[in-house]
Amino acid sequence: MNNDQTELMSAPLNLVKKYDRAGPRYTSYPTVPVWSDAVGAEQYIAALKAASSKVEQPLSVYIHLPFCEKRCYFCACNVFIPRQRSHITDYLTALLKEIDRIADLLQNRNKVIQLHFGGGTPTYLSVLEFAQVLDAIERRFELLDNAEVSIEIDPRVTTSEHLQFLLQRNFNRISMGVQDLNEEVQKAIGRNQPYQITKKCINSCRETGFTNINFDLIYGLPQQTLSGFKETILKTIELRPDRLAVYSFAYLPELKLHQRRIKQEQLPDPHTKYLFSKIAYELFVSNGYHFIGMDHFSTPNDELTVAQREGRLSRNFMGYTVHKAPDLIGIGTSAIGYVDKTYVQNSSKFENYIAAVESGSFATNRGLKLSEDDLIREYAITSIMCNLVLHKDELNGRFHIDFNEYFVSELSELATFIDDKLLTHDNNSLRVTELGRGFVRNVAMVFDAYLKKSSTDRPLTFSRTI
Repeated sequence: MNNDQTELMSAPLNLVKKYDRAGPRYTSYPTVPVWSDAVGAEQYIAALKAASSKVEQPLSVYIHLPFCEKRCYFCACNVFIPRQRSHITDYLTALLKEIDRIADLLQNRNKVIQLHFGGGTPTYLSVLEFAQVLDAIERRFELLDNAEVSIEIDPRVTTSEHLQFLLQRNFNRISMGVQDLNEEVQKAIGRNQPYQITKKCINSCRETGFTNINFDLIYGLPQQTLSGFKETILKTIELRPDRLAVYSFAYLPELKLHQRRIKQEQLPDPHTKYLFSKIAYELFVSNGYHFIGMDHFSTPNDELTVAQREGRLSRNFMGYTVHKAPDLIGIGTSAIGYVDKTYVQNSSKFENYIAAVESGSFATNRGLKLSEDDLIREYAITSIMCNLVLHKDELNGRFHIDFNEYFVSELSELATFIDDKLLTHDNNSLRVTELGRGFVRNVAMVFDAYLKKSSTDRPLTFSRTI
């Protein structure tokens, strides 16, 4: 086992109980629940025009393909189950129009460093349907030679034809939904995906030529047992994906009504959930994986591992990345973008998205223009979440503030983390300890001004941190 990462597995029960609370994953700051409809199509157009002048700065692009054959009970994604193939045709027609409209406003700013297709199940589309989208992107944007081009796939519907096509079109990272390999757990979450299907898919990916493969696993699901989850981890290690995302199940039945198929009493308590994560930490780290933090692992020479070691890892709505660009373009229903210091999100309703685009506008229905305070706190939270350290002098120089004065109340709140050996503090930096990696969301929450406002305004809804 990596001796540098053994301490994070020894958190006592009292710390688990103390820090188990609802909190953001910080794919953005400010987080989505505080955005509003004050940002719409008009504001998005203005942001794109402003961003067009930064011609030499690359872009990140996310494209949402929401289609699935069936909705899994655990899923928190924006999914659409097409009753007829014409739904896909209508959606792709709108998607291509949105791509052209964005490109028109960005003018000569067209270099892309990161392109990601998420869902839903992007490989629900046929190769010919998928080619329409890629062709539209490549007509209007230039993929840089070192660009990360990635896609989420479902092993149950992804064919060898899909994989050959993706490799030919310069995809270099595959993310595979697995969740759990136990058949009883799969039945309880409405996802029938036998081990042999997953094994066949990862073998096919490698035989095709893909060398960067990610698995998504989830703990805290109904019917999961400690022994069963351990078996899932051991089987996963045998398949040896390059990266792993091991998420805590986000149970939000008040927001995701289909999750009501899963009952609260079927789910493990916080301590048992912590034991699930502990099993994952122990087995993955002892078998050569590096724990990035929160819920991600990567092999020792993976670019995420190297970037974190060098203090340049970043994070956006597509996860941890070394290719984050100043602006993120979100395309498709529910897609999120970040343009000219403004978060924007398209309508998550399938029909509304198509209608808005067909009307000649955008489907943007909420977002947030970041204030200077938002930008300062975003920098602090990203530093902690990604690189596990916040250098005061770097923040001071970037924003022309005095960290100790600006965050005087936050430093007081962080004392409990220091006392619990989750954080160290000196004149120049705040640093998350090895033990603190499992509680990094809690540390970041101290810098979240909106959480404090919500306690006196309206409560915000998030998944549990443990």
